[in-house]
Amino acid sequence: MMMVYLDYAATTPMAAEVIQVYEEIATTYYGNANSLHTKGTNASNVLTSAIHTLRHTIKEIETSVHLTRSGTEANQHALNELLKINHYQGHILTCRTEHPSLRQHLEHLVQIHPGLRIEDVPADGQGQVHPFEVEKRLRSDTILATFAHVQHEIGTIRDITAIGNVLAQAKVPFHSDCVQSYGKIPIPVKESGLKAISTAAHKIHGPKALGAVFFPTSVQATDEIPTGTIDVASIAAFAAAAEIQFKKSEEAITHIRELRAKMIERLPSHFRILGEQQCSPYILGLLLPGIEGQEAMLACDRQGIAIATGSACRSGDHEPSETLLALGNTPDTARTFIRLSFGKDTSMTDIEQTAACLRNIRDDIPTVKRRTANAKSKKIKRGGTSPTDT
Repeated sequence: MMMVYLDYAATTPMAAEVIQVYEEIATTYYGNANSLHTKGTNASNVLTSAIHTLRHTIKEIETSVHLTRSGTEANQHALNELLKINHYQGHILTCRTEHPSLRQHLEHLVQIHPGLRIEDVPADGQGQVHPFEVEKRLRSDTILATFAHVQHEIGTIRDITAIGNVLAQAKVPFHSDCVQSYGKIPIPVKESGLKAISTAAHKIHGPKALGAVFFPTSVQATDEIPTGTIDVASIAAFAAAAEIQFKKSEEAITHIRELRAKMIERLPSHFRILGEQQCSPYILGLLLPGIEGQEAMLACDRQGIAIATGSACRSGDHEPSETLLALGNTPDTARTFIRLSFGKDTSMTDIEQTAACLRNIRDDIPTVKRRTANAKSKKIKRGGTSPTDT
């Protein structure tokens, strides 16, 4: 049985063309890019070309590229580079719905730098961060604001241009986690006045263990590569994946919108859609009344369908999602959350199969069946409608 994969927001398979690039570079240009002999020089030339390709995926402004070992490290590196300008002293604006990699790093920085203070800007029930909420929390010592472009669990697209305009007037640097938007939906880098954006190769059908931060050259003038022997093949594969993704982004987003619309059409009406307004078509967040997300995920997995109960970085954490709590949900409601995310290889057949599984989900989860049976039994004992009456 072929597995239906609807967890593209967690990671994507490497594209065939990207694997081909990786294999060619790994077998032909295997020299150490730091070596001075011909093999090393050839590898160094491939590296330079790959970074050039990555740099030019951001067309609005001149940028430098700082490569990292993951999207998590990209977020951390971006924060560090912007905060050290003010010697880690000052006030930071962010939001409870940011990715755990960013939240946890900020909490760590506050512990080791007593001069830092974090303030959370509230998100509304759709996950939006409104510019006026940002503006009224600005202080004379605000040194950084960080808000994701696309919220990683429910897919809300933030108006980072409007937020950026508020921050620009106050001369506050603006970082955005663009891991879920890079190569998928346009990022208004210039209009938002962004001073750094974080990305990850494996979210766009590139290799794992590779991320990037794009800085305007006015902030960071030179490119940067992780220390140690350079993995030229992976960097070249990242560049190839980015180039393919950007070339096909308009065609892909049309396909993805159709998939998401069809899924919503096929789902039970009592399922609650999150972030429905101004949302990335690549992500669909749902609350399933009376069904825990973990139960639904396992039931789908038994049917050969891979879905998620939130960020992959929370794997093994059975506490309710901080995002769902920040949006005003109770812990019990937050535990009913699942995330479906789509990719270029998702088909309408995948959508139909998943929707059918979710429509019958109560019958596939023993604990839900028992709760439903007990509720019906109690209703009958109180003189309610018998199952045979319907």
